Amino acid sequence: MDLAMPKCPRCFFSCDRKGGLRFCPRCGLAGPRERAADRAPLRVALGREIFEIAERIGIGSICTLYRCRTLTSGATGLLKIARDACTNDLVTNEAEILRLLQNGNAYKQFRAFLPRLEHSFTVDDPNEAPRQANLLQMHEEIRSSDELYSLAEVRACRPDGLDGRDIAWIWRRLLYVLGYIHSRGAAHGAVLPMHVLIDPREHKLLLIDWCGASRLLDARAPASVLAGGYLDWYRQSGGLRQPVTAALDISLGARCMIELLAGDGGSGEMPPSVDAAIQRHLRRCLSGWGEANAWKLLDDFDRLIAALWGERRFKPLDLPRKEATKQLCPI
Repeated sequence: MDLAMPKCPRCFFSCDRKGGLRFCPRCGLAGPRERAADRAPLRVALGREIFEIAERIGIGSICTLYRCRTLTSGATGLLKIARDACTNDLVTNEAEILRLLQNGNAYKQFRAFLPRLEHSFTVDDPNEAPRQANLLQMHEEIRSSDELYSLAEVRACRPDGLDGRDIAWIWRRLLYVLGYIHSRGAAHGAVLPMHVLIDPREHKLLLIDWCGASRLLDARAPASVLAGGYLDWYRQSGGLRQPVTAALDISLGARCMIELLAGDGGSGEMPPSVDAAIQRHLRRCLSGWGEANAWKLLDDFDRLIAALWGERRFKPLDLPRKEATKQLCPI
């Protein structure tokens, strides 16, 4: 199969990028020209630091993810390399947005929710065009990427849905960090189940994959490579061909919560067992052109859950212990 053809035979995505990709940028289906796109150098020198590449731990439609460490201090990180030079612009865009977030005065309050950009650079390949790479680190409070579950994995573990009190802490943290992102004049654009990671035991949350993010002032339509199987979510949120907005982030995040409640993220329908007040709150967030103030929504949600359940208490989220895996969601 030659993916320079107009449509991918699996997901029917029409690729409009120049040069011809070796894989479908939406679903990752590889063609016969997939040769060295997933190779990484054993070592990368960045300034005075030398990073040693360890094992590959994930392959996404845009990037391949490797674990790495510095030879000087032994600090570990995550190296994200574009699988094809045709997507270098998306990896560069991620670096620009993460820099914008890291330069905020309040960044220290929110850094545990975001991957930290350490370096952005180009990887040379003697056989192919150079590919863009980002070196990322997680906050020290996130002990290990092997302990994180994407919301897609949470839904798979609990197909009958979570208790409303379980989704409450996830939604609170997601609104909290979205409020900061929007206050910095940016939007994520792909708040989807595979991009929201949680540690269920310690109630931590990490929002990943910033390739399709944008500045709100010059927002563009969301990168369709990130939509994957969630095109209906974008359609229902009014954001399929419209610029990325704060409201789109909130709508997509609410659809993630509805899925965790065993509902339908596309239609917004929830089981009757979900408290009516929770249903009203989430439906209020669904329109991509609706209310776009994440922090106000967080205040409203706090009042709602206080009325429902009283003083907040830590409620452990029981999920099967996750074995260390090399197939992590690409950060």
